[in-house]
This record gives sequence, C-alpha cells and structure tokens, in this order.
Amino acid sequence: MFYRIPITFLFFFSTYIAGAQTMDVMRLQQNSYEDLIDLFDENVADTLNAKAIARAYIQKATAVNDKTKMARGYQRMAFVSEIEEAVVYLDTTISLSKNSTHPNFPAIGYLFKSYYLYILEKYEESLQNAVTAYQYAKKKDNVDQQITALHQINGVNELWGDYEKALETELVTKDLLFQHKKSELFAENYLASLEGIGNCFVRLRKPDSALAYYKKGIVEALKSNDTITYHAFVSKSGNALAVKGNYSAAKDSLQKAHAYKAYFINSYETQYNYYMGTICLAESNSDLGIDHFKKVDSIYMAKNILYPELPEVYDKLVGYYKAKGDQKTQLLYMQKLVDVVKQIDAKRVNVKNKIAEEYEIPLLLEEKNELIIQLEKTNATSRKTVWSIAGVLVVSLLALLYYVRRQRVFKRRFQKLMEQQEEAETKVQAPTANEAEASSQGLDISEEIVVDIMKELDSFEQEKQFLSSKIKLTGLAKACNTNSTYLSKVINLKKGKNFSTYINELRVQYSFNELKTNPVFRKYTIKAIAGECGFKSAESFSKAFYKKNGIYPSYYIKQLEQKED
Repeated sequence: MFYRIPITFLFFFSTYIAGAQTMDVMRLQQNSYEDLIDLFDENVADTLNAKAIARAYIQKATAVNDKTKMARGYQRMAFVSEIEEAVVYLDTTISLSKNSTHPNFPAIGYLFKSYYLYILEKYEESLQNAVTAYQYAKKKDNVDQQITALHQINGVNELWGDYEKALETELVTKDLLFQHKKSELFAENYLASLEGIGNCFVRLRKPDSALAYYKKGIVEALKSNDTITYHAFVSKSGNALAVKGNYSAAKDSLQKAHAYKAYFINSYETQYNYYMGTICLAESNSDLGIDHFKKVDSIYMAKNILYPELPEVYDKLVGYYKAKGDQKTQLLYMQKLVDVVKQIDAKRVNVKNKIAEEYEIPLLLEEKNELIIQLEKTNATSRKTVWSIAGVLVVSLLALLYYVRRQRVFKRRFQKLMEQQEEAETKVQAPTANEAEASSQGLDISEEIVVDIMKELDSFEQEKQFLSSKIKLTGLAKACNTNSTYLSKVINLKKGKNFSTYINELRVQYSFNELKTNPVFRKYTIKAIAGECGFKSAESFSKAFYKKNGIYPSYYIKQLEQKED
C-alpha cells in the first residue's frame, strides 16, 4: 500500500464560496450523460456545482431506471465528498451495480471504498472490499482492476499477514503488471509494486533488497519531477537503513522527508516515530528515543488502531522505566504490552484466514502463468475489444487520478505563487520608463513613438482602465494617440504577448492581488469577481486565471481563507 497518500484515490477537499450560485439541477438534466460528465470535470473544484451536476446525472439515470449510470453518478458524488460521506455514496454505487454487465462495475466501487477505508485505517474492512473487488474483476477478466485490487490486498497483508507470502504475491502482481505495460495505469501501479516489494523486504529484515526497490522508486519519481513520491521513497529508505543499522543515514533520510508528512498516509506518524525512536536508542540517546516511543503510544491511545510495531515499543518503554525504578509506569506499559499482543495475535489470525479462504493466494500463484497466457491470447485475437474495454476502465479509474493529481499540483502551485508574491514585494520595481527607452529595433516605428505609447500604457495600467469590459484594441489605440497597428506591435514586442493576453493578464493580476488583500472581495461569487475585473463571464475569467497562475480562482480563494483561519 502506498506510503504517500495514493494519487489515484485521494479526493478533492470541499470548496465552499460564500454566496456561490449553484447550478440548476433540472436544467442540467437537459444535457447528455457524457456532457454532464465533462461539465462535472470542469467544475470539480467547486463542490457545490459538482454535486449539483452529479445529482442531475443521477436523476436523469433514475428517470429511465438505468442502474449502471445511477451507480456512475453516485461514484462521482463520492469524488467530491468528505471521506466518510464518500464511503456511503460508494455503498450506493455497489448496491446499484451488483448485477451490472458493465466491465467496470461493481468492482470499481469496491476498489475506491477499499482505498478510502485504508486511509481511515480500517484495515480489515479495506481488505474485505479489496477481496470482493478482485473476485468481481477476475470474473469479468478485467486485468487492470485485478492488479489494482492485488495492490490493495497486498497492502493489508504486508501489515498483518505472512510477510514471505506477501512478498511472493507482490512479485506476482509486478509480473502481471509488466504483461500489461500499455495500460495508462502502468506508472502508478509500478510505483505501488516497488513500494510494496520494498515494504515486504523491510518486514523480513532484508534492508539491502528493500533499498534496491526504493531506489528504483526514487529514480521513477525524479523522472516525473514528483516531489511527494520522491520524499515518500526517501522516508521508506530511512526505515530500511535503520533496519540495516546505518543510523546516521537513516536519520538523515527520515528527517529530510518529514517536511512532507502532510502528503503521507495516516500510519506515517507511527512509522516515523518508531524508527526515529529505534535510532535514538541505538545511539544511546535514551530520553529522546523514549519520547518518540511515547508519541507512538499516544497515537495508539487516541486512535485505538493497532500497528505491528506496538509490542516492541511497549517492551522498550517497560525496560526503560524498569531501569529507572519507576514501577508504576513500568506496570502501566506492561499491561498495554500484554493487551496489544493479544489483539495483534487475533488480528493476524483473522487477516491470514480471510486471505487464505477468500483470496486464495496459493491458487493465485498457480494461476499466474495461465492468466498471462490468457491475456496474451486475448490481445492477439481480439486486440480491438481489449483496448475498448481498457479504454472505458481507464476513463473511470483515471478520472479520480486526474482530479487528485491536479489537487496536489494546485497546492504546490499555490505555495509557489505565494512565495513569488512575497519575493516580488521585497524587490524594488524598475521604472516603466526604462522599458520605453529600450531600442525600437524590429518595430519599424520611431523610438519617439514607442516611448510615447509605453508612457500611455503605463498610465493605462496605473489607472486600472483594463477593468472595463468594453476595452478594445482600437479604443485603446485612440486613447494612446496612435493607431491599432503601432499599438499591437509595441505590445507584442515590449510586453511579449498579444493584445488579448496583455489585457487578460492585467485583469487576472488585479484579481489575484485584490483577492489576497481584500477579504470582502473573496465573498463575491466567481461570476461577480469576473465582472469586477472586466471579464464577460465566469468561464472566461476562470480560464484566464488558470492560464496565468496554474490554479483556478475558486481554489485560490479557498486556500486564502484556510490560511486566515
């Protein structure tokens, strides 16, 4: 299971804008199903409108009793809901599609539910849903879904199962994946395989083998400039280095990645404190090591979620307070040790039995070659059919992949925009006149005219005349005492953009600054903000804002509001 929060199964944070206008559900139903999906994709950052679109899709499908489409609609509702609510919507998706002939359903509902439950650290429920997803995917010969389900099953097995068997099935999963290299999910599943195999080797106390796989993950992350995945593998490498006994390098890796903890799954804090505590004790820094182990204990007491490391943590705490002669605290941790050992033993038996009885790992291993042969035969005899089915699967599975990857990218872009804004505010801006005095070479216009036009443009910008929605090239040229040809040439060469882009970027920059500094402005609807900035529609404003800043205004507003909370 992914150490970082899985790209494919993250969900959008809700975007609430005071006074936002919600789309009319009845009117939306006049669109086709695919148009509604496209509209949903365009508005996914605006939770209220995205839910309205999904609701329209559901009602449209309900009117003709198309259960598969209804299931698809509830799946979309899950994408833009808080995680607990999302699980409820996925239950509806599953219920509606259990008898569906569609190649993606109901397995896709079980897959998403399994991932959400894993993020909530409900491991046994996650396992049950992953097992069910695997069975449905296998029944429908959906290899992509089988691979995804295998990763989820292996994630739980790596925590609570037979580590040797978990490693064996991780390697089988990787083999199946490489028989399906053209899948658009290949890169994501390959990272999952590298991480899963590395995790198994760590559990088996084979750190060198684990490091080899984590290194491959680091290389893949660097290729795609994926900072979060890179640091996830760096952190995992720290775990392996700690097992190896290379404590200095282990601590360096763990601390380097710790700055990105917000992007990692919930169990990360327990893992981090366990390994940091182990390192500190090994370096004879007992007090700091015990502090890390007490943090593991506090996490367990707060969440009541078991981890395999707990017995060792409590054993170390017992020994520490025994050496100090603190019998009361020693007894407290001894009781906790006895309690978690009993619970963990029961959990291991339960997970192992469930996997053995329902998932049938030995049978999977026997069927490995048969599945590969069937896949190759299917590709050879009916490639067109395979790709059409794969295409439908990819669209469904990658929809959330796209949403969540974009959400994570947006967050990085927002942080970068804030940093750039702070840097710009500390710099002294060069006078605009300097630009005007630059050579007019290549313009076929006298330098004097260029200087005059640049001065007029400076006044135009300072007076914020660009906020008028009626501004046009001919009108501005007249205001600058020149013709549209000269003005267009000067803007192209001196501003490095055409007239339309020039105006739009001035408006976008104004909206960017005003939203940052004016809380009242943030309370406007996107449509109202667009009008204030000179745009004729919310759509044209959002597109221009995204083009310049790489994020949508609704997301920018939400992040600004969160910073002030």
